[in-house]
Formats: sequence, C-alpha cells, structure tokens
Amino acid sequence: MGHNKKIMVETSGLCVNFPVKRETLFSRRRYLQAVTDVSLTLYRGETFGLVGESGCGKSTFANVTLGLLKPSGGRVLFDGQDLSQMPKEQLGKMRRRMQKIFQDPGSSLNPRFRVFDLIAEPLVIRGGYTRERQKELVVEMLKSVGLSEADLYRYPSDFSGGQKQRIAIARALILQPEYLVCDEPVSALDVSVHAQILNLLLDMQKKLGITYLFISHNLAVVKKLCDRVAIMYLGKVVEYGDAGKIFANPLHPYTKALMSAVLSIDAGPGQRRIILKGDVSSPIAPPEGCRFCKRCPSAREGCETQLCELSEAEPDHFVACRFCR
Repeated sequence: MGHNKKIMVETSGLCVNFPVKRETLFSRRRYLQAVTDVSLTLYRGETFGLVGESGCGKSTFANVTLGLLKPSGGRVLFDGQDLSQMPKEQLGKMRRRMQKIFQDPGSSLNPRFRVFDLIAEPLVIRGGYTRERQKELVVEMLKSVGLSEADLYRYPSDFSGGQKQRIAIARALILQPEYLVCDEPVSALDVSVHAQILNLLLDMQKKLGITYLFISHNLAVVKKLCDRVAIMYLGKVVEYGDAGKIFANPLHPYTKALMSAVLSIDAGPGQRRIILKGDVSSPIAPPEGCRFCKRCPSAREGCETQLCELSEAEPDHFVACRFCR
C-alpha cells in the first residue's frame, strides 16, 4: 500500500475512558481505559484490519472514528477534518460518508420492516428521493449483493443469516459511503457463507473505492483481506503495519501467541501453540509500562514500569516491545 495515497482516517494520541461506578459516595472517581494513546492512519481505498481479544477496545476505537463517541483525549481526523471539534449539523453531514456493518445481522435489522423499507431508510433520512427513485436504487443495490427484486417485500425472518447480512451490507452501501466499519461481519454466520460475504465486500470495494476498517478475531480472514493491520491489547496497539510483514514476521509476544492459535493446513512440525499464562491486567489500573507483561513469556524486569512506545522494526512494521525488534 503506497504512502502517496490520500489519508481517509487518522487518529493521534486517541484515548477513550469510561467512568466506573463509585464503590462508596466519597471514593475517588475511577475510569476504565478502553483506548489509550492510539495513533493510526487509514488510507483511502484500503482494508485496515484491527485484531485483538474481546474487550480490548476495537469497537470503541471504531465508534470514535465514526463520530459516535467523543474521545477523552487526542483527536480523530476524517478526510483532514477534526470530528470532535465539529458542530452537530456538520458532523451529521459528515456521517453520510461513513457506515457500519454490525456483527449480528439478525438483531441489526428491524423485524417489522420489509426489505425495501430497511434498505431505503438511509435514503428517506437523507431526503430528496422520490418513491420511484428509491425503489430503483434499492433494486440495483439488492442485485449487486446477490439478491433479487422478488425479495423487496419480504421480511428479515424469511432469510438465512447470510442473506440477512447481504441486506445489512446493501443498507450500509446505499448512500455510497467512503468509509465503512465492518465489525466482525461474518463471525455470527455459518462458515460456508463466510467466503461469499467476504468476496462480496471485496467486490463492492473495487466498484466503489471504499475504505474498510475490518474488525475481527479471525486472523485467517484478516490475512486474506487486509492491506495493513493493527494488533490491540487492553486498549493499546502492540504491533502495527503492513499485513504481509506482520504475518510473515510477527514480533510482539502477543501477536506470536495469536498467530500460533490459527489453524493452518500446512502447519509444519515447527509450529507450536503458545499458551498464555498469568492474569490479564486491569483496564481500570493498567501498568505504566507494557500492559501485556503479566502474561508475556519473555517479560523481564522493568517491563511493567518502563513506557513502551511503538517503534519501527522494519519499513512499515512497528512494534511496542523493547526486546523484540
């Protein structure tokens, strides 16, 4: 992915903290640190992967880039403009250029709406389309996601999980967004449908030149789809850069442990599963240094207290570990 490409989304020093309920009336207010000091760049037209365990801050990060959450610190630039400084009206217009596909297609579609109303809803909200034009656009979109005009007046309950996700994708793409967050878009679906949905997303990206932020636990999917990738652990990015380089040469102990868990057909005798021991650090009071140190097989003295910044191990490959460059 060339760096002369235009930047679509850029975060610098992004932090998101959520207040935690006080234990007593007079106890100090504490915060859960969901995202801490994350600086990432997404280029126009690329697929950027965000990987990590549940609760590591992936969806929170995505929601901030969509302007759905305000950052506690740092900033988010969308096409060069700071989302957190925007007046509400301007942010509303900017949001038309972004969309999100949710993990569970069933719960993201209103069961009382027919397919036509579900997909046309963004057009109705934007306004300026006649009923005939809405129908034309919806039919066109349905066909492009592999469904037909015959499905227009059916309800979500008439469809399989894979078909529901196609409807959700059609709804997300009807306004032709430039930036699309795919939050675990295939994890709730049958394995046999995964490839169809992922190929559909790739086809739509080629047609429309969309930038994808692809959130997933599935490293095999990330390897196939993503141009660049960031690995998150407890709200911080521990490795970041070109997907090919990270998969060929994972440097951070956490990345190595994640990769070792991927089932591979051509796993040689040298490939062994890394089992992580130890406790996960608290997101309310994480260590000042490396947040992974309590579970890291190669932790040393000072890891817990000394600040761990991302630094370049090779071109377009950054790692936040003092001992694995």
